[in-house]
Amino acid sequence: MPASFHLSTEYIISFLLVLSRLAALMIFLPVPGLRSVPETIRPLVALALSVPMVSRVPTMPMFSADSGVLVMWGISELALGLLWGLVVHFLVESFVLGAQFLALQAGFGYASIIDPSTQADAGLLQILAQLMASLLFFATGLHRQIFYLMSESLMRLPPGQFMIHVHTVQDLIRLGASMIEVAARLAMPLLALLILIDLALALLGRVQTQLQLLPMAFPAKLLVSLLVLGFLSTSYARVFSGFGKEIVNFLNEVILESGDPGM
Repeated sequence: MPASFHLSTEYIISFLLVLSRLAALMIFLPVPGLRSVPETIRPLVALALSVPMVSRVPTMPMFSADSGVLVMWGISELALGLLWGLVVHFLVESFVLGAQFLALQAGFGYASIIDPSTQADAGLLQILAQLMASLLFFATGLHRQIFYLMSESLMRLPPGQFMIHVHTVQDLIRLGASMIEVAARLAMPLLALLILIDLALALLGRVQTQLQLLPMAFPAKLLVSLLVLGFLSTSYARVFSGFGKEIVNFLNEVILESGDPGM
């Protein structure tokens, strides 16, 4: 007897709304090499994630779901996915911003290479910081928490129910300020050391005017930067985990405030 499959209209609409939420999330998700994947393959990743998550969606009232309502639900899902991915991307941007603070002072800003994720010119430190943050995203297990909260949001915040509140915007601005703070924390130790090296070389040049210190300063700062970055690399995981917990708390608050107003 041939097998038959029947997909209801409610299931198809739920699947498309979940796909919209996850596809918007995948735009900013820090997955190394995701943008280098062919464009015909990238939608399959969102499809593969949407299939198991659609079962978490509760039954929605379809009696009032006309075309206008469905469009508004789709926009709501895209907004939630973009907000979710943007907040997660703050992790990578904090490391990249810290590398930009150091690039010119350390001497790495004089050369640029091709960024493998964007195919644009970028400094060496920025690319290393981006790859490190993307790898820490998986090494610290943050990807599991993000997708777990995403699956929980489908139950607490069904498709089409998300609305941006004033508190959400304020917390998002505060999180952006925390991103700049994390970048400064990552860059300031080495930046202060490089400034001290510049001051020491300037004083030495005033004492011994015959010394040609400028040709020596450039390779010395490069070498010191690499050594200090190597020593500080063990602390980057702790900074990443701390900022990651702040982001997870923000996402959890968005779910609770938007989906469970009585809590």
